[in-house]
Amino acid sequence: MLYLKLMKQIRLKQFILTGYILGILAWKFLVGGWGLTQWPGVILFVVGALIGWQMVWFDKIAFIYILHPEAQLSQQVKFYIKQKQYRRAMRLLDERETEMDKLTTRSVLFQVAWVGLGLFAVTSVANFFGRMLVMSLGLRIMVEEWEEYKADKQALNKLLFWQIKREVSDKELKRYLQVMTGLFLWLTLMVL
Repeated sequence: MLYLKLMKQIRLKQFILTGYILGILAWKFLVGGWGLTQWPGVILFVVGALIGWQMVWFDKIAFIYILHPEAQLSQQVKFYIKQKQYRRAMRLLDERETEMDKLTTRSVLFQVAWVGLGLFAVTSVANFFGRMLVMSLGLRIMVEEWEEYKADKQALNKLLFWQIKREVSDKELKRYLQVMTGLFLWLTLMVL
């Protein structure tokens, strides 16, 4: 049952990423003047988006191997990786993600820094690889935070504000997510 729920969430996330990529590409081809000569740029665009989407895994790897190698979850994941059961290790990470409560990418301080990085990427980075790497990382963070907000507001509160050690109300949490989503959309418009 939990496996089916995870698969449904993964498909929804893939659908969101695909829609984001195709939406920007459609805009670039229909309005932005891109033509058939832009295919190398399109490939870099898509590759950057895919890598950025997967960058949250680096945070989980750091949790397992550097930050908390003694945790039970870390030990189990390392065991599965030693046994070359990579899918099982990834599934375990997805199922028990809430146990990794101090991930850098899921903190409010990282996300404020991400806004600055996103602004730099969309205004100063010439190639679409870098732009989409940063933007798809932000998209993944936003999607997962809204998902967590619907499922467990307290857990999201703990994930976001662990570095500043401040408990925020549900209203403040929702306002924070709305502001971050608005900033993400504003940066997306700048990419167009």
